[in-house]
Amino acid sequence: MFNVKKLIFEYLNTGTKVSNSPAVRQQIQVTNLFGFIGYTITFILGISALQRSDFSHNEDLYLGIVLLIASVLFFLSRIILKHFQSKNGYTFSANLVTYALMVLMLYLVITGGVKSTGPLWIYIVPPVVLFFGGLKRGLIHVGLFAVAVIVIMWYPNNTMLLAHYSEEFKSRLIYSFITVGMLFVFYEYSRQRSFKILQELSQRFEKQARLDPLSGLQNRRGMLEKLEYEHQRTLRHTKNMTIMMCDIDNFKRVNDEFGHDTGDQVIKEVGQLFAKGLRKQDTVARWGGEEFLFLLPETTQEQAFILAEKLRIKVADSEYVFGSTRLSVTVSIGIYQMHPQDSLDHAISRADTNLYRAKTHGRNCTVKTD
Repeated sequence: MFNVKKLIFEYLNTGTKVSNSPAVRQQIQVTNLFGFIGYTITFILGISALQRSDFSHNEDLYLGIVLLIASVLFFLSRIILKHFQSKNGYTFSANLVTYALMVLMLYLVITGGVKSTGPLWIYIVPPVVLFFGGLKRGLIHVGLFAVAVIVIMWYPNNTMLLAHYSEEFKSRLIYSFITVGMLFVFYEYSRQRSFKILQELSQRFEKQARLDPLSGLQNRRGMLEKLEYEHQRTLRHTKNMTIMMCDIDNFKRVNDEFGHDTGDQVIKEVGQLFAKGLRKQDTVARWGGEEFLFLLPETTQEQAFILAEKLRIKVADSEYVFGSTRLSVTVSIGIYQMHPQDSLDHAISRADTNLYRAKTHGRNCTVKTD
């Protein structure tokens, strides 16, 4: 049983990649599933039609040949997905399934299939083309298919039909097809809208998970991801990268004298001041408590020192007003320029050591590696 489950899982995931989003992965899985159902059913029906025909030139022979051709096309969609694991491969495979299905359905409408029951298969067209083509493109395909069926069935003197259908059957078939088609259009619209809302919520929560709610800056998790990305980029392109660790001086006294609410506002104001004073490629995060970590790509230690001094002086010269409370704060900053052999943990630790040195030198100063 385990092997069967594994076989089904591997089959449905043919053509998927680790980098695929859940939506793309689902589309590929459904394509594989429909392709399997499509080529299996059409193959069985095709063989059955050939057996009924005794290989004589009759309607069953032609029906069997068309069904087997459709089976080959449906199977080809799987081969394409398997060997062309790209967006273009999926698009081509989905289009092949869609157009092969629509052509097969039109053939069944024209010939009648087995005892004029062929048109009853057309109801599978709307869900398939809407899923593979999306709402807008799928709606166009459903509309064009409906128009084609109407033209074929009501062409003067039934010239385009090889089967006989009563007027009642034709009208009810079209009305019911349009009804079913509109229901699937509404369903697809609802599905896409729900998916879009969920995707937006997911992105919002993902963004919130990387932000500090108090300061609005990156939090530790967000900064670690950014550090890892920039570190790898720096190693690939042999660029400079500098880290700065900053701490608000005597912050405990701010909390004790003015209260934690004021302390929170100080963290927020200082964090926003830092964010406004950086370049576009720089990042500052609230590392924890009253500590901030700066990531400065393509920056030497000397350049970072100039920036750090500007920020330090700006903080010291600013007055923070919260209601009737007025106060000033200072910051201490430690700087470390990474070397190729450095790990991120080592670099952060060295920046923190230089911050400690700044504290021991009297605070309100910047210290870099000698």
